[in-house]
Amino acid sequence: MESFIAARDKARKKAGVADHILTQTYPLVKDPKLLIAVLQNLYDAVGFGIEALLEYEGSLDRLPTIPDTPDARLAMFQQHLSQRYKLPAEFLGFVGDLRETLKEHRESPVEFVRKEEFVICDEGYRIRKLSKEQLKQYLLKTKAFLGFMEEKVNRNDAIIAQRG
Repeated sequence: MESFIAARDKARKKAGVADHILTQTYPLVKDPKLLIAVLQNLYDAVGFGIEALLEYEGSLDRLPTIPDTPDARLAMFQQHLSQRYKLPAEFLGFVGDLRETLKEHRESPVEFVRKEEFVICDEGYRIRKLSKEQLKQYLLKTKAFLGFMEEKVNRNDAIIAQRG
């Protein structure tokens, strides 16, 4: 199996997990700490989607070696593919926002729940809030990107599979 097909499938799975937690588990449990799990799965889904596009382009010999780290993949994606695929700048900002929120979560000295929101404070007590509504918007953006990615990757995967 081509590596871009495996990455595409992982992206679908992560997006499905995020969707399930947000729409099924969270309404039952009502624990805002689950919002971090949704955020992590959305970030992973986008990361695998980017990996799928990079691997796809690499299989067509349009890119040099694909980097191993997520940050390097994102940089290569921004540098080589965002212009080719005419992705809006808002998408790259969205991915950066996901990454920064997770980084703040990992480095945060104080986190708490307030009014059904998960609040992350940094060292200077600047606050970032995660809400169900915000993550619904993130989920919609992630699904739109994955739909775009699948359109590109699925277009020629049969042709590439026959080549190999």
